Amino acid sequence: MIENFYSSALKNLKEKNLYRSIVTSDVVDAVTIQRRKEKLISFSSNDYFGLSQNLEVKKSAIDAIKKFGVGAGASRYVSGNNSLYEKLEKALAKFKKCDDAIVFSSGYSCAIGVIPALVGEGDLIIADRLIHSSLIDGAKLSGARFIRFLHNDTLSCQKILIENREQFKKCLIITETIFSMDGDVGKVSELLRLAKQFDCILISDDAHGLGFETTSHPQHLQLGTFSKAFGSLGGYVCGEKNLIDYLRNFSKSQIYSTALPPAILAASLTSLKIIEKKNLGKKVLENAQYFCELMNLPKAKSAIVPIILGEAKKVLEVAKAVEEKGMLISAIRPPTVEAGKSRLRITFSSEHKKSQIKKLAEILLWLKDNLS
Repeated sequence: MIENFYSSALKNLKEKNLYRSIVTSDVVDAVTIQRRKEKLISFSSNDYFGLSQNLEVKKSAIDAIKKFGVGAGASRYVSGNNSLYEKLEKALAKFKKCDDAIVFSSGYSCAIGVIPALVGEGDLIIADRLIHSSLIDGAKLSGARFIRFLHNDTLSCQKILIENREQFKKCLIITETIFSMDGDVGKVSELLRLAKQFDCILISDDAHGLGFETTSHPQHLQLGTFSKAFGSLGGYVCGEKNLIDYLRNFSKSQIYSTALPPAILAASLTSLKIIEKKNLGKKVLENAQYFCELMNLPKAKSAIVPIILGEAKKVLEVAKAVEEKGMLISAIRPPTVEAGKSRLRITFSSEHKKSQIKKLAEILLWLKDNLS
């Protein structure tokens, strides 16, 4: 029977320690999660500045609900284009030092809307081999020829361009400003030079980079999300005016999605104002780098610090042992990362205390010596 296929697939995942289960996790404050009766200090959130719990941000959302209600009611192209959209897009474009911006319902919908709108059959996409799954899906949906270059290797990208560019009409180069699983910085400036040299459009995904000095301002197009540093929800694309106007008319996930709730737009707008005023990224980097010093790891370049253990079973064991000690870290396994590269993904917030970071390091160092 057909149901046997799905049962077998789930059994196979469990045997390989790749089965995913969803655990109820209620947020207590910017760095604390409650699971069942236990309160855990979380080093697994992407809310890097704790803005989802910021009083100003929450007040903005509440005020917007009182004024506009809960839902948007329709697509932006029908009657859901609340006035807050215009304010947010203008503020975002100014912050990113670009001509214009569009807000999408999520970072994922942004990726799968932007890429297929820009290229299709007869075109070429060249992408870093470690780009996010949403970008990969967007590339596949486009129908364009899709070639990957070695991670952060601009010579690899250049070689592909030399061998292939002339055979295709349009070409995208795709990378990230901060890579979500490794926490390293993308080669945005170098790839932009190649994009100009070979008449391509560069797309950089700034989902994990916003608010950090290691990232470049967008040239051509930059994608991002409000669900991480903003502590809110939604995606966006920033760039040159004609490209943005084109995307407004051809991005299907933008056109055919119900608009974001007004409360989400208001919260994102307030978060952006806070990010503009305060250098929150500096504190996050200080916390990540403090942890790396304690663990004798290479100096962190972002909020994300990976500890690659290799085996899926091993990362699950360590994450469970850490949770038993009152801390929460992410156990990342294939297909999110390559086979043999399962890891602990530890993320830092501007709201973490040094004492909490020190305790996590002590737990991990103890486990390293005592967990067989």
